[in-house]
Amino acid sequence: MTRKRAMQKEIKRRVLLPRIKTLLLAVLLLVSCDGTVYHRFEQVDDAGWMAGDTLSFLYEPGVLVSCGGAMDIALQVRYGAGYGFKNLYACVETFRARDSVLLSIDTLCCCMYDDNGRRLGYTAGAIYQNSSEPVTVAVSPVDTLLFKVTHIMDVDSLKDVFDVGLRLANIEM
Repeated sequence: MTRKRAMQKEIKRRVLLPRIKTLLLAVLLLVSCDGTVYHRFEQVDDAGWMAGDTLSFLYEPGVLVSCGGAMDIALQVRYGAGYGFKNLYACVETFRARDSVLLSIDTLCCCMYDDNGRRLGYTAGAIYQNSSEPVTVAVSPVDTLLFKVTHIMDVDSLKDVFDVGLRLANIEM
């Protein structure tokens, strides 16, 4: 009986393992085809995201960047059920890092709740994640970029905001 089980395990290993590897490779290829070249979150202070707090993101182009002169920038927010506003507005300043030249200033909006008060976005337990519509910024494909993000809400501190992130994607012009 044990020899039969050992043979069954060996057959499963020979058949299932290559199938699992192929499936994982296919999933990785599908995920990597969306043009994303940068995706990072910064943690917000436990006391809340204060009006004067600036979150900085540094993007250094990699070998695989084939940007045609523009990038889509989207703001992402992870928040709790206690977030008290329908939307979150933030200012994203884009600088060329080598000489601190300001390339753009954009206002991005994450819609957190719909008109009926239902939370929007994805959830993992008690934490929700939402994204703004992207804005397009003209950039050089070889420039290192610095992004400075501040909220522009009419309160001193945004409670129940845990992480703020940026997602950059190549687009062809």
